[in-house]
Amino acid sequence: MSSTAIRSDRTFLGHPIGLFLLFLVEMWERFSYYGMRGLLVLYLVCPTTGMTEPPAGRPEGYNPGRGWSDADASTLYGLYTGLAYLFPIFGGMIADKLIGTHRSMIVGGLLIASGHIALAVSGFGNLEHTSLGMSIFIFGLAVIVFGTGHFKPSVSVMVGQLYPPGDPRRDGAFSIFYMGINLGAFLCNIVCGILAYRYGWHWGFGAAAVGMLAGLALYMWGRPRFLGDIGEAPKASTARWAGMFIIGGLALAAVAGVIFHMGIFGDIQRAIGDFTRAQPTLASAIAIGLFVASVAAAGWFSLSMPPGDRGPVASIFIFMFFNAFFWLAFEQAGSSINLFTDRYTQRQLNIFGWTPTIDTPLFQSVNAFFVIVLSPIFGMIWVGLARRGKNPSQPVKIALGLIFLGLGFVFMVWGANIAQAGVPGAQTVVKASVLFILMTYFLHTVGELCLSPTGLSYVTKAAPVRFVSLLMGIWFVSSFIANLGGGLIAAQTEKVESGEIKLPWNFGGQADFFMLFVVTSIGAGVVILIFTPVLKKLMRNATD
Repeated sequence: MSSTAIRSDRTFLGHPIGLFLLFLVEMWERFSYYGMRGLLVLYLVCPTTGMTEPPAGRPEGYNPGRGWSDADASTLYGLYTGLAYLFPIFGGMIADKLIGTHRSMIVGGLLIASGHIALAVSGFGNLEHTSLGMSIFIFGLAVIVFGTGHFKPSVSVMVGQLYPPGDPRRDGAFSIFYMGINLGAFLCNIVCGILAYRYGWHWGFGAAAVGMLAGLALYMWGRPRFLGDIGEAPKASTARWAGMFIIGGLALAAVAGVIFHMGIFGDIQRAIGDFTRAQPTLASAIAIGLFVASVAAAGWFSLSMPPGDRGPVASIFIFMFFNAFFWLAFEQAGSSINLFTDRYTQRQLNIFGWTPTIDTPLFQSVNAFFVIVLSPIFGMIWVGLARRGKNPSQPVKIALGLIFLGLGFVFMVWGANIAQAGVPGAQTVVKASVLFILMTYFLHTVGELCLSPTGLSYVTKAAPVRFVSLLMGIWFVSSFIANLGGGLIAAQTEKVESGEIKLPWNFGGQADFFMLFVVTSIGAGVVILIFTPVLKKLMRNATD
C-alpha cells in the first residue's frame, strides 16, 4: 500500500498501539478457526444417537453427531484445513490489487462469522438429524474457508505496514503477533470445547462466531484511533468491490452446499476409491508421476535463475518439501490424535479424591499453551547461540524439528500399545494416561519452534526480489498439500488397524499407524542432517 500514516503516535513496549490492536483481532480470528478445528472430527464421528460417554450429569445419548466413519471425517478435515491455507494466496492478490487489506479483513471477518453462524444453525431442531442440516454445515465450512482466504494474509501484511522499511522492531512485532495467534488457539478450545461437550456441539460452533464478531467490532473501533489509513485500497474506485466479494463468497459456498446435498462429492469420492482399488498400480503411478513432475518443475525454475540465485532458490524448494513433511504429521493433532484422545485416553483424573473429566477438545489447547510458554525460552536460546557463533543453520533447525516430531509420536505408539487401540478383537481394558498425550504435544511443540518461525523468514531473505511473492505463494501451497495429505493419511487409520494396509512393523492396531510417523519424521530429519553441508553450499548467497 502506498501510505503508512498512523493517526496515533502512542507506543506500548516500544511498538505502535496499532500492533496490539491487530494482535487482539488476530487472536479472535484464530479463536474462531481453532475452536471449530478442534470440534470438527469429533462432531462428525459422534453417533447420531448421541455421545457414548456423555459428561457427568448428562443422559446417555446426549449431543448427537453425524455418525460419519473416521475415514470420511478425516478426509473432510484435511480438505477443510488444506483449503484454509490455499485460499489466502488468492485473498492476498485481491487485497493487493483491488480492495486493500483493510476491507479485505472486514470481508474475511464477516464471512468467517457468517460461516460459524451457519454451522450453529445446522444443529437447530430437526436439522441436526437431516441431510439438509449437513448440507448447511458444509455451506458454513465453505464460507469459513473463503473468509479465511481474505482475512489471513491481510492482517499479517498490516502488521508489516506499521513499520518503515529497515525498522529493526519489525521482527519483534511479528513475534508479539505470533503470540496472539497462540493465545487465541489456547482460549478457544476451553470456551468452544466446554460449550460443545457440555451443552451441545452447535453452541461451540456459535461461540466461534461470537469470537470473530468481537474481533471485528474491536477492529472497527480501534482502526481510526490507531491505524489511520493503513490498508486502504490502491485505488479508491476499487474499494466498492468489497461487497461483491462477500456476496461472491456466500454464493460459491452455497454452490458447494448444493453439490454436497445432491451427493456429487460422495460420488466423486467413491469413484476415486473404486478406481484406486481396481487399478492400484496405475493410481500409484499417477501419484508418483505428479510428484516427479513437481520436482522437475522446481528444478527447471531453479536452473532458470541467474547463477547467483540458483542455489538459494533450490534450497527454498527443498525446505518447502520438508516443511510439508513436518506439517503433514503435525496435523494429526486434529484428526487421528484427537480421536485417540477421545476413545483410548484416561481423561478422568483422580486428584486427592476429586475426579474431574477433561473434555477431549481441551487437549487441542495444549500445543498453544506450550508455544506461549516455550517461545521466549527458544528466543533466548537462539540469541545466545548466535552470540557464540553456534546458531544452527536452517537445515539443522528443520532436521531438529522433524526429529522432535518423530519422538513425540513414540509416545503415541507407546500409549496405543497400552490401550490396545484398534487391535482387531482386543478390548480396551486399560486406557493410556493423559501424560502420553501431553508428552506428544510437548515434543511436537519443541519441533514446531525449531522449524516454523524461521521458514517464511528464510523465503523472504533467500528469494530473488522479483519472485518473493511467487515463492511465498508456493510455500503456502506446500501447507495446503500438507494439511490435505494429513487428513487423507489419517483416513487410512482403520485400514492399518485391520491389516488391509500392511506396514513393515507389527505392533498391532493404531500403534502401527503412529509408528509410521516415527519412522518417516525421524528418517526425514536424519536425511536433511546428512545433506546439511550440501544445503549450506546452496544457501551460500542467502543470509542464514
